[in-house]
Amino acid sequence: MIFHRLVLAVLMLGSAFVCEVAAEDSSVAHERKVAPAVTAEIALAPDLHLLCIGAGAYVVRHDCPFLCNSVLVEMPDGTFVFGGTPGFPEAARLVLDWIVREHGRRPVVAIDSGYHFDNLGGNGAFIEAGFPVYGSDLTVRLLAERGERMRAHTLGFIPDQSSPYRAAHTALRFVPPDHVFPIGDGLTLRFGGEEVRVIYPGPTQAPDKVAIYFPGRRLLYGSCMILAGDRPGNLAEADLDHWGDGIRLLQPLAVDAVVAAHGARLDPGLLQNTLDVLARHVASAGRAP
Repeated sequence: MIFHRLVLAVLMLGSAFVCEVAAEDSSVAHERKVAPAVTAEIALAPDLHLLCIGAGAYVVRHDCPFLCNSVLVEMPDGTFVFGGTPGFPEAARLVLDWIVREHGRRPVVAIDSGYHFDNLGGNGAFIEAGFPVYGSDLTVRLLAERGERMRAHTLGFIPDQSSPYRAAHTALRFVPPDHVFPIGDGLTLRFGGEEVRVIYPGPTQAPDKVAIYFPGRRLLYGSCMILAGDRPGNLAEADLDHWGDGIRLLQPLAVDAVVAAHGARLDPGLLQNTLDVLARHVASAGRAP
C-alpha cells in the first residue's frame, strides 16, 4: 500500500472546528456523548479518514482496499485509545502523527479486537512508538497458528497482481499484542476515572473477536461481529451456532453509537441488524435457527 502524506484536509468545511471546540465545552466534556452521525471528516491520506462522532471521538476509516473501521477516543486524562487498529502500520503512523500535530504528544493505548489484519494490522506502529497494545491470549495463539492462512485468504480477494494493496498485504508483518489478557476474563482499563471495557461474548465471526465498550461515551465498537450491511461477509471461521448469542449478550449495553468493522452505519440498530442478517443467512442455508 502506498500512502501519500497530505496536508490535513477538512472535507466538511468548519465542522472539524466545531468538533474541537466541543471538546473544550465543560458541559459536553462532562457528558462525553457520541452520536451516530459524522460531524467532521478529516483526510489523512486518500484512503484514510477520521470521522468525528463526538467530542474527541472518531471512527478511523481505512480503505485497504476493503472499508475497515476502528475507533479512536480521547479519554479524560488525555490518553488516546484505539479500539481495533487500521489495517497497516503506515496508516496507524499517520493517525499517530495527526495526534501529535493537533494535540501534542499524548499517551496512546491500542486494543486489538481479534487476530485478523483489520483488527491488529497497525500493531507494529504502536509498539515501535513505545505504546502498549492489549490483546487476548486467544488472539496471540490464533495469529501464530493461522496468520499466514488468513493472509492467503485475504489475498484471494485482491486478484490484481499489480495492486499496491496486494503488495502491502503480502509484506504486512504480523505483530502480536504485547499486553495479553485471558480472553474469558475480558479487560477493564481506566483513564481519568473513565472506563474502557473489553468484552468477549463467545465465538462469533471468528473465535477471538472482542467488543470494546466506552460506557462514558455510550459507544460500542463491535469489530467484525457487528454487521452493518445485508450480508454476513467473511464466514471462513464463523460460529453460526453461537454468533447470535454473543450479539444478544451485548444488546443490554447502553449505547448511542455502534461501530462495525465494515460499513458506514453507526446507529444502535446494528445489533438487531446483525441478528436479522444472520437469521436470513441461516434460513437460506436450510439450517435450523
